[in-house]
Amino acid sequence: MRFPILLLLPILLLAPLAGVQAATLYKWVDEKGEVRYSDQLPPGQAGKGFERLTTEGYVIERKAPELSPEEKRRQRIEARRRKLEERRRAEEEARRRAEQEHRDTVLMMTFSNEDEIREAKDERVQVVQAVIQLLKRNIEDEQRKLESLEKEAREKYTDKGEEVPGGLAQKIEYSSGKILSKQTQLLLKYDEMERINAQFVKDLTRYRELKRKQAEEERRREELRRKAEELGLE
Repeated sequence: MRFPILLLLPILLLAPLAGVQAATLYKWVDEKGEVRYSDQLPPGQAGKGFERLTTEGYVIERKAPELSPEEKRRQRIEARRRKLEERRRAEEEARRRAEQEHRDTVLMMTFSNEDEIREAKDERVQVVQAVIQLLKRNIEDEQRKLESLEKEAREKYTDKGEEVPGGLAQKIEYSSGKILSKQTQLLLKYDEMERINAQFVKDLTRYRELKRKQAEEERRREELRRKAEELGLE
């Protein structure tokens, strides 16, 4: 009697598994956008996406809809775009770091202390201030010339109801344009002054950071050297 029972044992062990398989449900969305449930998928639904659930509602398998050829093409394009953007950002960051390292090298090679940075800034400021003063004098001279021309035009022509001759009108227009040009140059020089002062603050701050890093590195080297001497490695 034992022999038949042994033959039936695998069947008895597999029976609960078969029950689990039969107790699963499929969930999908049909062409009308309605959610459907069934113990079997309709033909062609496997490629459109579905979920396989237990009778308690737990998801045990989820399959996304297959992409159309057009969706796959857009996906490839987007992947290439992201890759190019990542490469561009990496190259930009590498370039930024290289430029910063170059500026740091120039800064440390040009100046040996903070006073030299201040002196260099002051020299640049003095040059710009000299140009500003020159522009102001030029503007004042040209304004006096313009006032004289406008007075002549009033006294000789406009006050008498006559039209200002072309030659005098051209001189007035030229003088006005010259003043405007000088005023524009003056504003640019003021902007340059602000940039010089801003760059001075930036350079001084960076110089202090680099000096601090150099001091820390020197301390580390000195500590290593001292430890090596204590261990008799030197």
